[in-house]
Amino acid sequence: MRAIEVGLREVAQCGVTHAFGIPAGSINAIYDALLDIPEIKSLIVKHEASAGYIAAAYSRVTGRPSLAIGSSGPGATNLLTACANAFTEKTPVLFITGAVPTPILGKGGAQELLATPLFKSITKSSVAVHNPSDVPGALVRAYETAVSGIPGPVHVELPINVQMAEINSHPIVKNTSEKIQTQFKLSEVEEITQIIQQSGQRGAILLGYGAKSAKRLALELAERLQWMVATTPRGKGGFPETHPLSLGVYGLAGHERAIMYLHSKEWDVLLVIGSSLGESGTCNWDEQLVNEKRLIHIDYDAKVFGRGFTPYRTISGHIEPILSLLIEKLGARPPLATTFTQEIAAAAEEMSPSFDEGSPKSTEDSLKTRDIIRRIGECAPEGTKFYVDIGELMTYAIQELTMKPGFDFDINIHFGGMGSGITSSIGAKLAEPERPVVCITGDGCFFMHGMEILTAKEAKIPLLFIVVNNARLGMVYHGHMLQYQRCPSEFSQERINLAEVARSLGIEAHQVSRISDITKEQMLQWTQRGMPVFIEVVVDGNEIPPMGERVKFLQGATY
Repeated sequence: MRAIEVGLREVAQCGVTHAFGIPAGSINAIYDALLDIPEIKSLIVKHEASAGYIAAAYSRVTGRPSLAIGSSGPGATNLLTACANAFTEKTPVLFITGAVPTPILGKGGAQELLATPLFKSITKSSVAVHNPSDVPGALVRAYETAVSGIPGPVHVELPINVQMAEINSHPIVKNTSEKIQTQFKLSEVEEITQIIQQSGQRGAILLGYGAKSAKRLALELAERLQWMVATTPRGKGGFPETHPLSLGVYGLAGHERAIMYLHSKEWDVLLVIGSSLGESGTCNWDEQLVNEKRLIHIDYDAKVFGRGFTPYRTISGHIEPILSLLIEKLGARPPLATTFTQEIAAAAEEMSPSFDEGSPKSTEDSLKTRDIIRRIGECAPEGTKFYVDIGELMTYAIQELTMKPGFDFDINIHFGGMGSGITSSIGAKLAEPERPVVCITGDGCFFMHGMEILTAKEAKIPLLFIVVNNARLGMVYHGHMLQYQRCPSEFSQERINLAEVARSLGIEAHQVSRISDITKEQMLQWTQRGMPVFIEVVVDGNEIPPMGERVKFLQGATY
């Protein structure tokens, strides 16, 4: 049996069920082998970067590694950005790239490239395998490395002749049981419990993306402590924003209420759960977040502690058992004081959706991005998962998509490129086929990875793609205008009818120009079609998006 077939059968036994990529000469043996391995479903995409983003989204939701496959040379380099994103997101993906045959290495073969060192800094492991008999073991070790400890991507480079060589098949001893070590001590939780109890109601909670694995417990903890809760932009969806204790989002494009509350001196303990406290989640590391406060930081990756702020106490390990034990130690919830009940009611009223008096409103002739984003959230079916792309629209989505109970939100805000929302939504829908998944993207992002809507059509993946078309690169346009008071004309472009583009691909498409064109009934129908549906929303694009904190950071940057 060929080495690559033996190796793929082994990782299928480990739990790999999906492979994403584009076939080419140096990896055609992989695709030929997959014909005989039904346990691994193959999805052919339109760009290798898309393969990496789709694989990462699928693995992020399921927790199981998937394969992202690229050819030698440009196929491998196209995967690099998506691999860096998976590394930043701590997502277990197996990146496999082909290579020229070993006898011609170094002779300048077509698309020859030593990819192993390129992947080294953005993976947990990057190896080249030149002995055919080592292929199965290398792929199994790659799987084990991806899921062990702090999860992350791995890379294996396989020359085509190594893939195709015949080898003897023999069982490989697997050890995929090692996970993130929950080595926190009971005494650590007891100490934090004492700090929290001493603070009484003088505390606040900031939830990051990592806290989403323990949503129920985070809610229970907040209600037990009666502490107000904010989320980072990536943590959005980890706490229902309709809850009386919700402050909304803190950080990039965050809610003013969350920023004012967390910067105030009304409390002295900040409990951060599942956040690396990076730029976007801390208002550019604003010291007001932690000044004169005790920072308690809980995360499964101890490497994030102390990077931006000095913590008072830390606990590393699985978030769910830590919160469970913390709640147990805190004991029964005390009755709410009358004055505090009134404060909660006032907070709920303040967080209810209402338009900014100073913001321009949509009219029959001019649809505003803020309005349409809010409308999408109001009309989305129960349990919707939103994948939001990079750009101007993400700032509106962070502010205006109210996370109701059962909703979820994802955005590759750290290293996701434009169009990563389109590709990631495909992986998310494959991971949760019964859940409504809505991708909100822009025209600039569509021009990057928009052809993946054809991938969704070909694979019959029922996604709802909503493209906000403002005929410009909105984020950079407005950012440039705010920073320099002028802007290159090339940041805007001739408006293209994107709905017609989608129809030309055989996809159901509609163009929306009025707020009333989107209703609950219509969105429910669009998400239940059984095939992808494409909605183009035409906006004038002249609103200034809520990106003040980002502009302040850029204005203060030195190069």
